[in-house]
Amino acid sequence: MSKPIQAYFHTENEAEDVRIKLQTYRVEQVEIGELDEGPDRDTPLLFPIAIAGTGTIPAGVGYAGSEAGPIAATGAAAAGTYFGFGTLDVTGHDKDGDGVDDRELRYALSAKVAEEQYDEIVDLIRRHRGHVAKLD
Repeated sequence: MSKPIQAYFHTENEAEDVRIKLQTYRVEQVEIGELDEGPDRDTPLLFPIAIAGTGTIPAGVGYAGSEAGPIAATGAAAAGTYFGFGTLDVTGHDKDGDGVDDRELRYALSAKVAEEQYDEIVDLIRRHRGHVAKLD
């Protein structure tokens, strides 16, 4: 049985990177398209997972309106003040300081995925800067 999935990205390269990675899964009807305008603020999205080499790692943000606080890192990550390129990129695109990238989501990726692989594919998309739409 297959299940539809839709994800939004800031750049075409981000969407294409995920499309290529999806080739190792049972997916069909994979399409990428440029949007005239991104999804509205009321669209429930599962935000990307933040991965950084800093003292705190922002927890994954759930569907629109719910948010978890930072998780303290341990070991080498907590001892240093190093910033990964991803962290610097997000910081550079967060003009109002709310922890959310302010660039528009201009590219959509849609596909039908095997139901038993759905959660793994959502995780893959989120780890590669994708915003997954909650589909009913």
